[in-house]
Amino acid sequence: MDNQINEVTIVGGGTAGWLTAAFLVRFMNLRNKQNPVIITLIESPNVPTIGVGEATVPTMPGLLRSLGISEKEFFIRCNASFKLGVRFSNWNHDRQGRGTSFIHPFDGISTQLGGQNPAYHFHKFGGPPGRDNIDDCLAVSGAAIAAKVGPKLLTHGDYESQLNYAYHLDAGKFAEFLREISIGRGVNHVLDDVEEIEQDERGYISALKLQRQGRHPVELVIDCTGFKGVIINQVLGVPFRDYSKYLLNNRAMAVQIPHRDVSKIEPCTNSTALGAGWVWRVPLYNRIGTGYVFSSNFRSDDEARDEFLAHLGDDGKKAEPRVIPVRIGRMERAWEKNCIAIGLSAGFIEPLESTAIYMIENFVKLLLINFPDKSFPPILSQRFNEKTEKMMQSIRDFIILHYCTNNREDSEYWRVAREEMELPESVENLLEEYRHTLPVNTDFDGVYLFNYFSYNTILFSKGYLGGIRYPAERFIVREDWDQRIADFLKYEQKKLAGLPNHYQLLRKIRGEDDAQVPQSGISFGGFGGPAFGAPPGGIQMPQATVQLGGGPMKPSIRFAAKKSEEPAKKAEQDDLSGSHIL
Repeated sequence: MDNQINEVTIVGGGTAGWLTAAFLVRFMNLRNKQNPVIITLIESPNVPTIGVGEATVPTMPGLLRSLGISEKEFFIRCNASFKLGVRFSNWNHDRQGRGTSFIHPFDGISTQLGGQNPAYHFHKFGGPPGRDNIDDCLAVSGAAIAAKVGPKLLTHGDYESQLNYAYHLDAGKFAEFLREISIGRGVNHVLDDVEEIEQDERGYISALKLQRQGRHPVELVIDCTGFKGVIINQVLGVPFRDYSKYLLNNRAMAVQIPHRDVSKIEPCTNSTALGAGWVWRVPLYNRIGTGYVFSSNFRSDDEARDEFLAHLGDDGKKAEPRVIPVRIGRMERAWEKNCIAIGLSAGFIEPLESTAIYMIENFVKLLLINFPDKSFPPILSQRFNEKTEKMMQSIRDFIILHYCTNNREDSEYWRVAREEMELPESVENLLEEYRHTLPVNTDFDGVYLFNYFSYNTILFSKGYLGGIRYPAERFIVREDWDQRIADFLKYEQKKLAGLPNHYQLLRKIRGEDDAQVPQSGISFGGFGGPAFGAPPGGIQMPQATVQLGGGPMKPSIRFAAKKSEEPAKKAEQDDLSGSHIL
């Protein structure tokens, strides 16, 4: 009897469903043409596609490349733009009560200086005039964002660049793009509503009863049904672990606004703190996506809408933002029996650092690494659940850091975020550690997305490390730091030399300028790039490594109402159609 899994069923479309489908068909069948695995995606024709994530992190280019997707085609189809970092504004105040800002960059000089983390030098000696933040002294991204340049030369092709980058994209169009690619590569697309879910004597999902096409047998099912977690939560009963005791925000509202001057499009995401949360601003090629993430404990929907529209000013005059309830937390287990939850059904953490697509990507990678047969060995699901839990907790902890280190006194929301919210033990331990030694990654640390440079950026930029005398600072000298700064300024100038205006570069890539940008030759059928798009040594935020100075050292599934029943009232979290959460 064949014990191999011959069909994978994905329930739900959107970014989660179609990215999962594109990934599985790519890496399961491209080299397995004699006995391909059937991949079927079932989505309701009556539930609009949900787009999750219009901003991404720097692992995204590697993902697209590993999927054999033309970057040029991606830019055209998804109205994409480049993202070199995130600008945080008004998250902290200076001594005069004025909002400060900093960049969380996508590149950073990570080499040691005199055998020590150069962050010690910045802490002890500070930056040169006009470079008050650590990112100004150890990363090129801020200067590139200020100059509004792109990360590529006009002569660069697909996935070539001078600087690390991510993307802004139209989430709805991205899901459509992935759907087209997936179907073209052999994914079976079923438009139907699920009426019932059958389980066998072990509690495993055995079949889905579809409204029009009848019974669909299941071997392995992937739940991409959004916040409701129809299979993982409602059918299999995996409990939801709520993060609301750590993070205040539970609602969002989103709108799309036009560019005032598209020629000045910024290559960064903006996050601006308001009185009860923060506003994202994601500049796509054809429009700007913006929205307010806030806490209903401090603003009613109407109050939040008024505050948001006042922030938008003239840009918000015709805007009609719709409130979206969000559930912050994760399923206790993302893999239960023969079901794996991916996307919002597995969990959702504050969209602050644009990690939604990153988590989808890595859940699918971990599934492939731990792919089972029909016996579903418990050790595989155990390892999958342990890894995904650590991944989500690490992202959660980094997000919490943004809030608990704020110094704002003008808002009860920010005071509560700093003084009254519970801190996980993992965050308490980190903060205690950083009072004695600066963040650094070693060969002994497991790193997911945010490495020590990201932690240093947040902690320094928010003034959390002021007034501390670190023991390691006795080992460093000013001369090394002066030389490093001089070398960095030359390096920055060299990296930025010749980089075109961001808008000019986008027009060139889209073929809207006279000259055409060359492509790498990667096509829908290619197989270039590293496996899964992951860099050697694990999944990490890409960082520049250079020698300077000191030398080397949803849609959610909708159950169709039976004829004898009234349609069930949908949970308000389930209706996210048309929304794009950063």
